[in-house]
Amino acid sequence: MPLISLNQAGKSYLNHQFNLCINPSDFILISGDNGNGKTTLIRLILGYTRPDTGTIESRKLKIGYLPEKAMLPLFVKVVPYLKTLARIKKSNIDHDLVEAFHIPISKSIYELSKGNQQKLAIVSTFLGQPDLIILDEPLSGLDEESVMILKAHIEKKKDEGMSFIVSTHTPELFVHLANQHLVL
Repeated sequence: MPLISLNQAGKSYLNHQFNLCINPSDFILISGDNGNGKTTLIRLILGYTRPDTGTIESRKLKIGYLPEKAMLPLFVKVVPYLKTLARIKKSNIDHDLVEAFHIPISKSIYELSKGNQQKLAIVSTFLGQPDLIILDEPLSGLDEESVMILKAHIEKKKDEGMSFIVSTHTPELFVHLANQHLVL
């Protein structure tokens, strides 16, 4: 049984509809030009937007979502932020990923560079053993080393059976992982 299925789901402002089944262990890559519906598709999958046409069916899921522009609480320190999220999501902090990303854990979030804020948002997205991870432009602000760390972490989690949807302008980094590639 699919985690989520879209049947002719669309919005009136898009010139196409989506037919998509998201199954356990899937890796769905979404790419294409700006304005072609990538973020709308993600919003439909998440249930943030209702379709004007078609239907969307979903099982009860835990979803980790990294929006294109993550909003973090700027005046909280990194460690208390992660501990609070871990407690809410009944999970453990992935200290290996935090260390691999070289996130300065003693600082407040507002003191972090854009890249370190993005890395913190990525770590937050993986908390709680989600059934599905949705990453909308996850590479924004990341240096080459951090991109490789993220890519290796995604590969590891995919091998463990986690499902992914990744929307990116650089699909060549993830195409080898994808069992579906939607070019919008």
